[in-house]
Amino acid sequence: MLKEKFLGRNPSHFAINPIVKTFIVSEAFLWSAWDFVMPIFGIFIVTNIAGATIQSAAAGYSIYLINRVIFEIISGRVLRGSSDRKKFTITILGMACLSIAYVGFSFSQNIIAVFSFYALLGVGLGVASPAKNSLFAIHLDKNKEATEWSLADAVSFICMALATALGGFIATQYGFSPLFLIAAIVNLLGMIPYILYLFS
Repeated sequence: MLKEKFLGRNPSHFAINPIVKTFIVSEAFLWSAWDFVMPIFGIFIVTNIAGATIQSAAAGYSIYLINRVIFEIISGRVLRGSSDRKKFTITILGMACLSIAYVGFSFSQNIIAVFSFYALLGVGLGVASPAKNSLFAIHLDKNKEATEWSLADAVSFICMALATALGGFIATQYGFSPLFLIAAIVNLLGMIPYILYLFS
C-alpha cells in the first residue's frame, strides 16, 4: 500500500508551487534559529543575568507573546488585500527583527535589556507571521493542501528537533553568546528564499 501511495508516480505529481517551497525552506531556518535558543533560554536568564529569577524568564516570554498578539492584529489589518510583493517585504522586515533580537540577547547584561529584546521578538514574528502564512495559504496547490501543510510541519519540526539538541551542545561547550549569534545567522538565512523570490 505504501508503494502504491508514494512510488511509481510522475515527478509532476510532487510538484510544489514556488512560493510554497520558499515558505517551507524559510520556515526550516526560522524555527531552527528559534529552537537553538528558546528551549534553554530560561537557563541563560537565571545564570547570566544579574538578579534574574525563573519568574523573570516567564515574564519575558509573556512580554514576547503580548507583543506578538498586538502586532499580528496590526499586521493582519495592514496587509488586507496587499500584493504578494508587499507580503514578502513585510516578512523580510519581521524576520530581520528576530535576528536583531538574537544579537541583542548576546549583549544583554540586565533584565530590562532582555525584556526589550523579548518584545522585539514579538514585534518581528507578529509582523511576519500574517504575511508569510497568508502567502503560503493562498498559493497552496489545489488538492494538495493537506500534503503541503504536513510537509511544512514535518520539515520545520525535524529542523527544530535537531536545532534544540545542537543548541544545548553549543551552549554547554561554548556559552550562550556564540549560540545567539549563530541563531541570528541561521535566521538571516531564512530570509534569503524570500529575498531571492522578491528579486527574481
